[in-house]
Amino acid sequence: MDNETLRELTFLLDRVTDTLGTIAPVMELAKDRNTTEKKRLLRAVVDLAFRGQRALKAFSQQWALLLEENEKRSLSPYLEDFTDIFQKAKQTTIPDPVARAVDETIAAHVLCEVVDTEPIPISAPAMGDVTFDL
Repeated sequence: MDNETLRELTFLLDRVTDTLGTIAPVMELAKDRNTTEKKRLLRAVVDLAFRGQRALKAFSQQWALLLEENEKRSLSPYLEDFTDIFQKAKQTTIPDPVARAVDETIAAHVLCEVVDTEPIPISAPAMGDVTFDL
């Protein structure tokens, strides 16, 4: 691995840990705040999550290129090929969670508890949503 690639991967990984690692402290700040401040802090959490996701995606793309160059797919005969699924997934647009109603999940209840609001139930899955029955 050349020094430039190492620096880029290090920068991206630092960005991932800095953004995603800041989410819990920002949520902690939301305690004992008024509703307006809590909502602003929650928007900051969403922003951090999106920044971290973008950095993680960039990191994983760089890492994949590095592996491809170094290993020349030596493991491919042993692994199932999911390329078609991954290509479709990359073309799928994920709805902006800020613009959607809050789903009735454990995470939604925790977030709503922090901002002292009630979750808004979704009557039916939004277009493109995937649900899994466990």
